[in-house]
Amino acid sequence: MAVMVPFLVIGMMGMLDLGRAFYYQISITNAVREAARYAVQPYYLGLNPGCPTIPPVPNPWPSNCVTQSDDAIIARVNQELNGTGIVVPTSAIQVSPNEQARTATFNNDGTPQYPITVNASFKFTFITPIIGQLVGDANGQLTINTSAVFRAEY
Repeated sequence: MAVMVPFLVIGMMGMLDLGRAFYYQISITNAVREAARYAVQPYYLGLNPGCPTIPPVPNPWPSNCVTQSDDAIIARVNQELNGTGIVVPTSAIQVSPNEQARTATFNNDGTPQYPITVNASFKFTFITPIIGQLVGDANGQLTINTSAVFRAEY
């Protein structure tokens, strides 16, 4: 019993860590999906919609532009993660095409309903050191990458 208990405890802790990793993966995937859905919805469809020419990026983003700003889309990811204890760094979230390309497409009567992609990357740290070394990298971290692609509705 004295020989087996440490292995059982480490195995049980490892299963809990893997469960946490799956929870983080599912939560981040859902947040990225919601941010991509937010990015493709028309923000404003008034009588005279217009987007600013970029650069520079106006702050705040104008209320008569159909496209969302990159900052608003990135903020939406962490807004969707509110209450989960997960915070994805803004530098780890990418929106493609960027504000400039989306604005140029809209202003030039470009192809409607083009794809918008939101990507996020998160470094998950294991609690159990042995599992972190087996599954993660040298620092005991697992990189969670997720993305969502939606077609613009404008």
